[in-house]
Amino acid sequence: MASPVVSEKFRAVVCRHCSKPIRVPGLVSRKEIEFQGLTDSGDIHYHLISRVFNVRCRSCERESVYSINQIVDYPFALAASAADRKSAAL
Repeated sequence: MASPVVSEKFRAVVCRHCSKPIRVPGLVSRKEIEFQGLTDSGDIHYHLISRVFNVRCRSCERESVYSINQIVDYPFALAASAADRKSAAL
């Protein structure tokens, strides 16, 4: 049985306050894909898609408004090994 392919990146915006990545919710990702699919600015649906969203940073607990254009691919941080965690606990 083959294991599923795991992406090494996730979609995020950078927190304006602490500069840490904030994962973008699935609803916002779907809006981003829909917005990128529309190219005709004369289309009424083009103007009805919200291009901004609020999201709260889990690190600093502050909320801010971000634009769909600010979403970037952010690499996953490497998890600390078990030995590193044990030495940090001591």
